[in-house]
Amino acid sequence: MDLELLGSLGWREGLMAIIALLVVYIIVLFFRMRRLQRSMAAVPPLAAQSAVAAYSAIQEPPPVAAAVNPAPPAGSDASAASVEAPARVDAGKPEFAWNEPPPEIPGQALIDALQRELYQLRCEVDELRAELLATREDFRRQFAQSAGPAQGASPLYNDAMQLAIQGHDATTIAHHCGIARAEADLVVALARNRHEGL
Repeated sequence: MDLELLGSLGWREGLMAIIALLVVYIIVLFFRMRRLQRSMAAVPPLAAQSAVAAYSAIQEPPPVAAAVNPAPPAGSDASAASVEAPARVDAGKPEFAWNEPPPEIPGQALIDALQRELYQLRCEVDELRAELLATREDFRRQFAQSAGPAQGASPLYNDAMQLAIQGHDATTIAHHCGIARAEADLVVALARNRHEGL
């Protein structure tokens, strides 16, 4: 075996080897599936049905209704024959209908109704949230308009109001704006009331 040959193999050759192995694997699986299909075709359908019937008979408990019902009177032979006749008719049918849809899940209607109600409540919450945001934005806009200095007010008092909003005391405002101490106290009280009102 030449070790130089193995060292010269690249990723392309490795990829080709992997693809070849996958093709061989698929061919082997195909032949195994064909053999399985042939073995399944060898089992007659009646035997399969009887096997399913026997399995389900083992799994189900015996019916209790026969023990509870009293024996029919001796003169009612016709009723006994009518009870045995459906049992013979059903013996040819498989006990499990393979092509029938599964039974409905118990409570599925309640689950569906609750899911619809949950969806409706979520939609209502989203609407209320949007209304709340719109109302909050309107309130902020109105506050911004009302918090600004009055348009007809004197610029002297506008400066005093700005200083009061910034947190200066009445003495500093009176000295800075050139107004009386009582007027500065009034401006500070107005600014404080506006801040506390929000």
